[in-house]
Amino acid sequence: MRIMMKNYPYYIFEEECKSLIEKALSEEGIKEEIKFEFPPSPKYGDLSFPVFNIAKKYGKNPEDFSKIIVSKINSYEKNIVERVEAIGGYVNFFIDYKKYSKIVIESIISLGKDYGNLDKKDIKIIVEHTSVNPVHPIHIGSARNAIIGDVLSNILEKAGYEIKRHFYIDDVGLQVAQAAYGYSKIRKIEGKKDHFIGYIYAATNCIINIKKLKEEIKGISNEEKIKEKIKELDEWTSIANELRLKNEKIFDELINEIYKSKDPEKDISELLIRYEKKEEDAVKIIRELCELVISGFRETLDRIGIKFDSWDWESEITCWSGATEDIINKLMETEFGKIDRGTIILDCNKILEKFKLKFGVKEIPPLVLKRSDGTTLYTTRDIAYTIWKFQRADKVINVISIEQRIPQIQLKLALYALNLGNLAERLIHFGYELVHLPGVKMSGRRGRYITLDEVLDEAIRRAYYEVSKRISNEEERRKISEIIGIGAVKYALISISPNKPIVFTWERVLDFEKNSGPFIQYGYVRACNIIAKVEKEEEANYESLNSDYEKQIIMKLSLFPKIINDAAEELRPEILAEYANDLTSLFNLFYDNLPVLKAEDKGLRNARIKLVKAVKIVLENVLSILGINTPEKM
Repeated sequence: MRIMMKNYPYYIFEEECKSLIEKALSEEGIKEEIKFEFPPSPKYGDLSFPVFNIAKKYGKNPEDFSKIIVSKINSYEKNIVERVEAIGGYVNFFIDYKKYSKIVIESIISLGKDYGNLDKKDIKIIVEHTSVNPVHPIHIGSARNAIIGDVLSNILEKAGYEIKRHFYIDDVGLQVAQAAYGYSKIRKIEGKKDHFIGYIYAATNCIINIKKLKEEIKGISNEEKIKEKIKELDEWTSIANELRLKNEKIFDELINEIYKSKDPEKDISELLIRYEKKEEDAVKIIRELCELVISGFRETLDRIGIKFDSWDWESEITCWSGATEDIINKLMETEFGKIDRGTIILDCNKILEKFKLKFGVKEIPPLVLKRSDGTTLYTTRDIAYTIWKFQRADKVINVISIEQRIPQIQLKLALYALNLGNLAERLIHFGYELVHLPGVKMSGRRGRYITLDEVLDEAIRRAYYEVSKRISNEEERRKISEIIGIGAVKYALISISPNKPIVFTWERVLDFEKNSGPFIQYGYVRACNIIAKVEKEEEANYESLNSDYEKQIIMKLSLFPKIINDAAEELRPEILAEYANDLTSLFNLFYDNLPVLKAEDKGLRNARIKLVKAVKIVLENVLSILGINTPEKM
């Protein structure tokens, strides 16, 4: 069920405040845009209108002007607004909670899981996220991408947009060719598929680098350069020792096979060229490798409840279709394409100047469209993929690390060069910062990373320790520990603004006392426990919900649709996590200070039961959007 924004209780209140302000201003001969603020404390009301800018524009004293506005409003008929006060240049509106409580609570209970749904918008959006290279497992860093993308998709869907979730399989890159080359020497799998291929990729890369450095040192006479190369060789030898300890048999087998080749790098380059040309032997080995890794991805993503509507093969969409070659030819027909020593490049700065574009950077390096060996680069192929996505959507959101900012700008510039600026304007790069684990420096090429599977396993193990203190049944312990552990990791990765790096520590992730997945889940379970003890629901006296604890919860509950709207419009998934934490904190204060089932007045008791039921519904709804499951007990 979809609900018009204007029909939600909070918007009814806001519209009433707006119409009262507009009427008062019109009597003063003033017509201005109305912007509200939330007061810092309930003692200043539920909604505030600052008059400073208008007062300055019309040469009035803010404090005096706010009093004039309030005196006018006090003479008007009001509905949900109980009273209005002028304080220090602000017009402060107070809700009539005797009316508002009933409207809010009953609308939540009536709508249930549909509470927060916004009216349908005729806009199709593709959210492309996760898109991990199929050469290693999903690690804790790329997990942030997956969880941001999934929650962002859920928010936009709740806000009324038609959403499709896409995973871009980068099967044409050099990294995949390296992994496939190593895998072709082994052609077997041990353990979880993506984990094993990740090992093969790192070991292959390491062995090739050592072989190359040894050969380079033989041909160098300069002592300083020899020292530099030896230092680099020592580093790779150390990495080789680490990798060999993990799987001695496979590592030695790879050494024997790779050292049979005079030039493994040339072999890999040729494999990639043959794959781009869709030659059968290359397609067979690379597709086999990618399918193995993707099956591992699916297993991991299933654990955290993330699904995709489309798995997009880069080779099929951009290479074998001829789309990338077509794009290159079209760009070469423009004034921005040129050839430099056999390499086809795009002059990005020239595009910036021509279209008078600003991306917050002074210079953008040229985009290499095609290497001199005839292979294409990721960003070139991404131009074709982007156009493909826009054939299926009105807007495209790419969830990609902030490190990819320049390639994403180059992508937009290429669209402008193709006279597709209308697409560039509807293409959004949703960037995010890295995830840091204290004491761990990650590198896929070196096999140094913490997989998401490992993090989830550890989270579940730690949650099990806490759950075991409270629950005796072993089956329940395991089930609840999994829900809590996975929820804790997901919340930790979505609750921090994407613009900020995350320092991932277990103390914060599994903090049962504040701002964590378990903290919110525990608040939900508390609400469930109260509701479970209610034998019969009777008539509620909503007018008796007059404590600050109750009023703050009611206001917070009524803001849920606005939070959905704001998160969707501003593309800020973290504010939904913040909302869940705030609501849980308010509910805990209510729970600790006011009796529910033991309230002496029958009407008050039933009203508080209804309030708890509304909290339960909204917490369940917000956790659902965050992709966090709800346990039955904790």
